[in-house]
Order: sequence, then C-alpha cells, then structure tokens
Amino acid sequence: MESIEEHAGESISHHSLAQSASEWPLIAGTRVMIVEDEAVVALHLRQELTRLGYTVVAMATAGEQALRLVEEVFPDIILMDIHIQGEMDGIETARRIPRYLHIPVIFLTAYSEDVTLKRAGETHPYGYLIKPFLDRELHATIKMAMVRSRTDEAVRENEAMLFRALCTTPISQC
Repeated sequence: MESIEEHAGESISHHSLAQSASEWPLIAGTRVMIVEDEAVVALHLRQELTRLGYTVVAMATAGEQALRLVEEVFPDIILMDIHIQGEMDGIETARRIPRYLHIPVIFLTAYSEDVTLKRAGETHPYGYLIKPFLDRELHATIKMAMVRSRTDEAVRENEAMLFRALCTTPISQC
C-alpha cells in the first residue's frame, strides 16, 4: 500500500479509494431490508434476493415499522417501496433514517412522475427502480449501490484520518 503521509502512526492512502470493485464481496453476506406493503411483491423479492445470495434480515410494510427495524437489524441496504402503509410514505421514511447509519436506499415504485422523482431525489437514494423490473436489473442496482456505499465509506474514513492528522500538527487550529 502506497502511503502519501505517515503521521501519528497512521497511514493515509489512496489504496482504499482505488480498491477495485472485484475485491469487494458485493453479494455474500449483504444484509437487505425490504419495505414493501404488497405481500406478494415482498415475498417475491425475498425469494429472488435469497436465490441471488443476499440475506434478507427484515421486512416491513409501514414507515414506522421500518424505522424501528433499521435500528434493530442495521441492514447494509434497504429496498423501499414509495407507496407503503401508514402515516408516512417510503420517501419520508428514507428521509428519517438516521444519517449516521449511512444505509443506502433503493426506491422501488410504479410511479415515475416528476414530483415523486424530485421528492425521492432529495433523499439522495442509491437507486430508483420502476416496477415492474427484471430481477437482473434489481441485482445490478444493488451491486452498484453497494460499490457506491463502500466508496463513500472509504472517503469518510480518509477524511477522518486527514482531519486527525491535521489536528495533531503544530500549526493546526482544530
């Protein structure tokens, strides 16, 4: 690993950002939470995800239930229908997921009108699939979302290391 700076015993490098996607286990062990109020669709998603090698750790039909489960099971990724049961829709549910958890959300919906797309976009989703979609489209979207999520995580880690290094320098004003 090539180090660009050695400081306080920590190595700050570009390696974690440049790590190829093929080195990351994108499927095995990926913990998925499904938020979908149509039972048939939810069960089909669960079966397909399991067949593809994902682990479905929770299923919810309403926003409030989903928010409770997120804090209990800490999924790696959430598949979120937009029109779900309860007081809040999937977009509002995604907005209320604690940001510090850094859980990527992929919206699954039959709706693609501009107002819905704009609201969904404000939550910075990692994907947006319009129903009906093919299983391979779902699989590809999850894989790309996980690559982006892991890259985002590497960026956060490098920023934290750089901040710590900066704060320990004599000229720092942290």
